[in-house]
Amino acid sequence: MKQEISGDLANTRCPEIIKILSLGKRTGRLYLTNGSETGNIYFSEGEVVHAQCASLSGIKAIQEIAVWTSGEYRFFVDEPADMQTIVMGVEEVLAETTSHLRQMDKITTLIPSSSAVYDLEPEIRDKEIQIKAIQWKVISLVDGKKSIADLSQIIGLGVSDTMKIVYTLLRMGLLKDASHQDTQVKRRSLRLPETEFIISLKDALTQAVGPIAPVIIVETAEELNTDLLTDSTDQKAYLIETLSSKIPNEKMSLKFLDAMTDWLKAEV
Repeated sequence: MKQEISGDLANTRCPEIIKILSLGKRTGRLYLTNGSETGNIYFSEGEVVHAQCASLSGIKAIQEIAVWTSGEYRFFVDEPADMQTIVMGVEEVLAETTSHLRQMDKITTLIPSSSAVYDLEPEIRDKEIQIKAIQWKVISLVDGKKSIADLSQIIGLGVSDTMKIVYTLLRMGLLKDASHQDTQVKRRSLRLPETEFIISLKDALTQAVGPIAPVIIVETAEELNTDLLTDSTDQKAYLIETLSSKIPNEKMSLKFLDAMTDWLKAEV
């Protein structure tokens, strides 16, 4: 009889487990937990044939499970699936999952976790905004109290997909962080220095990440222990480089970096 496999997701993530079971040509059910969340992935002779996580099934369920970094897993031998929701090969499953994880890595630079809470941004400039129906649905539910996990349950989407929607709305400047209201108010009350460098820095970063740019500048300066009034070109360059690394969109990150590098060269 083939031995069951079990372990901790903190040590072995879902994609790695899929690889192991695929190489072993295993048939059975992979059961995974993450707190109160549970998921199942079924294998037939090493091929992934079905997956389920809450209301999600198929590749969406695997992508949801793949982001879990804590919890446990156990493989139950010879427990076949009663349906098939995945028809792609293991390599394609892993490619889709890897792509999803890369997207989530970018998203988590702005959204720390599914427990994050957001509210509507009251300081939105008067402009015409076009967003999708599902984005409107999220906005209608945002109240400064519900977490992303809460929104996910109400809407019936996976947590990952809900985070993607909130991320887009944040980038558009339609939402604000509500989980640390007092801290945000204090930071907004601290005005950035009105130097040419800081003004250019704020304008370029706002184009890349939206209205939260001033907060990110203050946070990053505190992290680096950098004086925003410094005359040091090296310190300015380091601040620019660090800010660039925090911009989730690669294209916008490069645009910001190029613009501020040109500014520094012109200053010198």
